[in-house]
Amino acid sequence: MSQTAPQEMRTRCMRIRIPFLHAGLSISALAAFAATFIFTHPDLSPELMGPFAAIHGLLASGVIAVAVYAGFSGLMWPLTQLMAGVETAAKAAGTIGIATVLPFAQATDPEGAGAKANGGQAMAAAHEVQIGAYGGYNSTRPSTVRFVQPGGTDLTFKDVQWIGESFKTEPYWGVRTTYWNAKLRGIGFMFDYTHAKATALKTQEMNQSGTRDGKEVPPKEPFSATFRKLEFTHGLNFFTLNAVYRAGGLHRRFAPYAGVGIGLSVPHVDTNRAGAEREKRTYQHQITGLTFQVLGGLQWGFLKSGRASAFAEYKLNHSSNVGELNGGGALTTDLWTNQVPVGVSYHHFLGAR
Repeated sequence: MSQTAPQEMRTRCMRIRIPFLHAGLSISALAAFAATFIFTHPDLSPELMGPFAAIHGLLASGVIAVAVYAGFSGLMWPLTQLMAGVETAAKAAGTIGIATVLPFAQATDPEGAGAKANGGQAMAAAHEVQIGAYGGYNSTRPSTVRFVQPGGTDLTFKDVQWIGESFKTEPYWGVRTTYWNAKLRGIGFMFDYTHAKATALKTQEMNQSGTRDGKEVPPKEPFSATFRKLEFTHGLNFFTLNAVYRAGGLHRRFAPYAGVGIGLSVPHVDTNRAGAEREKRTYQHQITGLTFQVLGGLQWGFLKSGRASAFAEYKLNHSSNVGELNGGGALTTDLWTNQVPVGVSYHHFLGAR
């Protein structure tokens, strides 16, 4: 076998990789600008006008930018290696033999090259269970709310503004468990529980149409004309199953990841009409519909053993909520919830490493 074959393969891979790195940088810059605008523009949500929330917006920008750039550099590099390897295979039969033996050698060497290539977590011959917990920040975009009750109340409210109150009791938090199969090459399956919150801003003026107690309503009224309370504060809870891809090869301790999921929205519906008796208040957890989520972030293995890691990510949930009201009727709204989770994980390996 020619000694120049590996060098030629590396050179070819780098030539293919460089354009993707440039594309990653460009998309990272665009993502940073877009996230900063979404999180800090006053017209999008009054909660986000403060400087503290603006800092969170910039943090989200950084997470997205790093995740996108890391995704391009981490995901495309194995692909180019594979392409170059296929091309070289006909000339380098010996290289194929080494590649066949290497995974078995890595499985018995926890400090070997396989561990370094995946942030200290060698998955060549070991299944992995990752258990994590996180806190962070959440906000919900303005939405349309329909409120129906017996007695001639059928109201539609446009652009209802929500605040997240991420650091008030109960704060934003979540837990997750991810199973990584050694044979699936970086693909895992995650169960994720998220406790977010959404409270309708009581100082807002409502853009509305329809009837209240059989009478037409004016196009605009204060929040207090209809509601005493409208919120999901004991949890805008999401239970989701997700497919996640975690890239290796970027750095021995850093691994970008991304995923998509589907599950149930189980909010605590808390609402009552202005002037209504407390007995008519709706105050209970309900399964109100489906939720879909996408996520992307960066994992840092801060222990050499690979047993623990920290992570930061951006996550977006869309939930369809149809809540049943005490005394009859329904509250309906679709919510887009932005989240910036930051947390830690414990990694348990099953089988040889």
